[in-house]
Amino acid sequence: MHIARLSSKKICLFTGVFAFTFFVAGCGGDSSSSPSEDVAEQQAPASCASQGTPVSSADVATSSATVIASSDAAVTSSPTVESSSAVESSESNYVAPTDPAELLYTIDPSLAVTPDSNGFYYVADIYKALPATSKVVFVLRHSERGKSEGQESQLTENGVQMALNLGADMAGGDESFYYASTDFIRTRETCNNIAKGRGETGYQTVTWDGINGGYFLKVPTSELDTLVGKRGGSWKNISQWAYGAQITNRFVANVANDFFYDLFQRGHRFVNEVILANMDNWKRVSILVSHDVLLEPLTVYATNREIDLKFYESGKWINYMAGIAVVVNEAGAVSLFPVRGADLGWMYYVKQEE
Repeated sequence: MHIARLSSKKICLFTGVFAFTFFVAGCGGDSSSSPSEDVAEQQAPASCASQGTPVSSADVATSSATVIASSDAAVTSSPTVESSSAVESSESNYVAPTDPAELLYTIDPSLAVTPDSNGFYYVADIYKALPATSKVVFVLRHSERGKSEGQESQLTENGVQMALNLGADMAGGDESFYYASTDFIRTRETCNNIAKGRGETGYQTVTWDGINGGYFLKVPTSELDTLVGKRGGSWKNISQWAYGAQITNRFVANVANDFFYDLFQRGHRFVNEVILANMDNWKRVSILVSHDVLLEPLTVYATNREIDLKFYESGKWINYMAGIAVVVNEAGAVSLFPVRGADLGWMYYVKQEE
């Protein structure tokens, strides 16, 4: 498998100073590693896609769509997610390249797609532009969920509609997709509703431990929260680690090497041993749905830290249905794209004051 080096062309990002509006809503349990986190979250509406304008709770988009049950979808009984532990594949023969440049990937310039003003590519645009001889795996965060936490947390009506809309934008032809998710209702239902939006019948959403949210952590996220001492505090530390910034929490800084893997080595390993090693067993187009604790650092890695998901600085965190696309062309060259399945690739997270 040929690994292309990262292009020197920078992704154009909009930066600036944003005013945060405090909207208290439970956000915990968004990782398959820890259902106990609690952060106030806020999603920018579609109307702010190009301006990046802060919004209040009254501005958050809602939908009258009815939640669609997925009892008609066959779900395989693959190994379930260990909800309290990080993922480590001890049986892999993976060895990280010694040349740091080989840990990085480029964006294939021959793919006729254009990023938005924030540097994200729309999932459906990549699918439509994908040559018949290429393959793609989309690794996405689940769609919008309610306030409840844990494995039983449901998608909101708006979250269901978001997934249906993405599926509808990828409809057409007789091609079926491969779907896999963590053992959480919200991740499984995201896959199911994308498939329904496409008009697929007889689809399956496989439950797979390989995309557990704790992949970049050496410890459960709950252990990180305990160390921080405030619920939700791990998000600031995770984003600081992902961008190579100074970790301002001195307790976390002292044990960072024991808590976090190296971003680039771990990201490269995920692409190789989780995605590329399994693509032959999947379909031409595959959709894997996980959690933000995986997708935040994975997207930062995929863009060589050029995308703005700097919660500790700008307040931006990976949005619902955002993540990366892994594209492999006919020649075997691998490209990574930061992608969004909704209007924005980022959302604001505002830490809840206690």
